[in-house]
Amino acid sequence: MKTKIKNLQPGMIVGEDIYNLKNNLNLKKGQKLDKNTIDLILKSDITEIEIVDSSPSIGFTQKTFEELPNIVDEMVYNKWINSISDLFHHFTKEEIYVSLNNITEEIYKSLDVKEHFILNFINSFGNDSLTYHSLNTAIIVSIIAKKIEIPYIMYKQTVKFSLIHDIGYAMLDDRVINDFDSEDKNALIHNIVAYKKLQDLKATLNHEILESILYHHERYDGKGKFHLKGEKIPPLVRITQVADAYTSLTELGYTPYQALSWILKKCGFIFDPYYVGLLYEITGYYPTGTKVKLSDGSIGVVLKRNEIEFFPEVLVNNQPIKTGPDSNIYIKEVIE
Repeated sequence: MKTKIKNLQPGMIVGEDIYNLKNNLNLKKGQKLDKNTIDLILKSDITEIEIVDSSPSIGFTQKTFEELPNIVDEMVYNKWINSISDLFHHFTKEEIYVSLNNITEEIYKSLDVKEHFILNFINSFGNDSLTYHSLNTAIIVSIIAKKIEIPYIMYKQTVKFSLIHDIGYAMLDDRVINDFDSEDKNALIHNIVAYKKLQDLKATLNHEILESILYHHERYDGKGKFHLKGEKIPPLVRITQVADAYTSLTELGYTPYQALSWILKKCGFIFDPYYVGLLYEITGYYPTGTKVKLSDGSIGVVLKRNEIEFFPEVLVNNQPIKTGPDSNIYIKEVIE
């Protein structure tokens, strides 16, 4: 299927070999498009390319990094995905209460924050992308919340909110992936639509979760739609925003290193510096999936952070290597 280049999305599969010497493009049939490749295509004189049927319009799922284990067992992960999907499409008062409680408690029990995490998620490119994004966001939120040992009742409220923070897109049946600073109509109204439609569930969800749905795109500097500033923004929102941005950006094709860098640049403007710092504590300087060149010349992929954030564990030829003074192996550079 010929697709206009303006409609290309990360995850689409190229259906033809493309060699364009003028624009320094060399694409192979079967290659998956990422953000950087799409940027190159948009700068070229190409107007359309062949995309195979496994495009986001039909939908498929994949790990962010195929060579790395998923952050949680995939059977458990898929069970949560099915529950969230049912919640988004068929929820009733009783169902939303039971489902949110069950998923929140299971996530809590599944994550041991004494360990450092391999932040490798499954994404969906297609109609289910919102479901996967919601779960991925909630997992990061859960890790942050457990790290700072917030009271369990507050933990449950926070993770419940993170699971349904973008439910407005399910109601609109059209999602904007990177909706921070977006002027797209659905990005501007999805929170308001959800807030209004969920009023009948006020007793189930409580006022704090509903308010957080309404205000979840406020900016820390007060330049958001409702002009809430700093700690006037609900804490459920401020903790979820950093996870929301990280999972959205990596879904769009940003490398984890690029996603973290973008969030750090927006620290104090869009995001609460305290929660940006907590996200950094989880990811380390080199987040899971960052491609790096080591001091011995080998190329690897960051598996997870270690006690010192600058010396992560790196996977080289399927073998984990601990960087730092003990091994005398260090990261020389990030490969974008």
